[in-house]
Parts: sequence; C-alpha cells; structure tokens
Amino acid sequence: MPSLVKLYAEFKDRGFVVVAIDIKEQKGLVKRYVEKEKLFLPVLLDKDGKVAYTYGVRSHPDHFLINREGEFIGKTVGARDWISAKNRDLIRYLVAQDEKE
Repeated sequence: MPSLVKLYAEFKDRGFVVVAIDIKEQKGLVKRYVEKEKLFLPVLLDKDGKVAYTYGVRSHPDHFLINREGEFIGKTVGARDWISAKNRDLIRYLVAQDEKE
C-alpha cells in the first residue's frame, strides 16, 4: 500500500485516481487502519462484496486499471512495487495516452 499511495500522490494532479476497496470489513476498523497507515487516497467500503464479485476478485490484493471512460484496460494480481521505475513509466504512458484523447 505505501508504494500505491506514493504513486497516487505523484500522478493525481494528472487525473490518475487510486481507489482502495475494502471488502466486508467494519467501517471503524477500516477507518483506524487508514488513519494509522496514513493512506491518503479514496477508500470504498464494499460491505456486501458486490464490487469484488463484479470484478471477479479471487485474491488480495488485486489491482485493476480502468480508463476515464470506465473501460477495463488491465489487471494485476498480488503485491507490486508501484513506485518502481517500470510501473511509474507504465502509469506515465497511460496517463499521457488519456490526455491525448
């Protein structure tokens, strides 16, 4: 999560959004975790698991790339170092493509 928060901070001014989705946990528990870990990004509480079901989440963490039109453009499963040069280059490329349109 820390590298995802850093990635969000780097690209949010260019329209890049990260939404963390917490599945079937209590709001108070999630709020305490978000505050403790200083997760400065939007968090969706998926109380009944409908969002996870809709996207076919089978493991944690799953990461989905969705463009501004709401179209699914990619998915990764498992932990990632989102602030690595390779991943930052990917996001930089995707944001630039989106800005051209």
